[in-house]
Amino acid sequence: MKSNALGATSGIPTAPLTKARQTWPVGHANAGHLRWATGVLCAILASVAIFTLLQFKQADQALQKRRLLEAAMQDLIVQSVPLRHLEATHIAQTRLALEQRGYTSTQDLLNQLSARLAVIETVAPQTTPIHAQAKALRKQLQALDQAVLPPSQLPPQHLDTWFSTLAQLNTHLKALSLEQDQAMATLQRSTIVLALAVLGCCVTYVAQSLWRHSRFRKRLLGELHRITQQARTDPLTGLLNRRGWQHATSQHLLATSRQAGSKTSIAILDIDYFKQYNDTYGHGAGDTRLQVFADLLKMNFRPGDCIARIGDEEFAVLLHNCNVADAKRIVDRMRAQAPSEVGFSAGLAEYDAKLSISQIMAMADQALYQAKKKGRNQSVVANKN
Repeated sequence: MKSNALGATSGIPTAPLTKARQTWPVGHANAGHLRWATGVLCAILASVAIFTLLQFKQADQALQKRRLLEAAMQDLIVQSVPLRHLEATHIAQTRLALEQRGYTSTQDLLNQLSARLAVIETVAPQTTPIHAQAKALRKQLQALDQAVLPPSQLPPQHLDTWFSTLAQLNTHLKALSLEQDQAMATLQRSTIVLALAVLGCCVTYVAQSLWRHSRFRKRLLGELHRITQQARTDPLTGLLNRRGWQHATSQHLLATSRQAGSKTSIAILDIDYFKQYNDTYGHGAGDTRLQVFADLLKMNFRPGDCIARIGDEEFAVLLHNCNVADAKRIVDRMRAQAPSEVGFSAGLAEYDAKLSISQIMAMADQALYQAKKKGRNQSVVANKN
């Protein structure tokens, strides 16, 4: 295998690509980590939403029961007021008073009170004092029913006990209402705190995801830039290869076209008798000779000039803001500084906006052919005609 063969012609060097490919699993790992984190976060959000929904559903059910209890309690208090008419000394007075309040009889009043107590006993949990007080009122209601049958004047102690128990029931109901209001307020505060915590986690996660994405993107762009540079660089000499030369000249000439009066020259240089030297001394010596010549080019041309290895022993230089006469003087000066074993021929051409870069290169290449035809180790400027 020829060791000094161009990486320029074949494309991207294989070794750097292997190193570049090692960065891709990192991206896949980051993507997997982000997917896992997204799944966990979604599961947390779903759990929080379900928990909050259940809590509010329970609170709504408790509120509906409380409203039923309050409505039944209000009716029970209002309907307990006519019981005072049962203390009348005459039955006719009692019946008249009950009819004025909409009750047909004493039994009708007691039935209404029993219905309200049934609602309270059904809605109130059995372990609460409200249910116990409702049971006590049920027994007192039965005692009242027995006391008014047969019709007689109701003893005052029965009514006092009834109203005392009713007041205790009302107190327990108010305490229950206050307790539920406090529980609802606590649930609302907890929900707000939990929502803020979830929001903070979401913001943190999004910020970390964006930071990781930005970091990975920078690394990826850096790797792409490095691979691109390697694809445009000759691995042996460190100069541009043919692909890099085409890119650099097109960019330079595009910028030059916008500058009036700017002169640009192109030089093609070829090491004399390189193939014979390579066959005589070996490919290792040939590689060394190419590297020495590349270093010579770097020392004699400006940093802004485009220098490339476009063939095995063929190099090209684009000199911006330099006419062809000055370019020839630079090339001839470099020849005087070159080691005796590194002779080279050169063909030069000046850029013409009417011609393409390929045509200018063809003119310089024809001038190089003339230099070799005249005996090598010399420079020839292309004839514009």
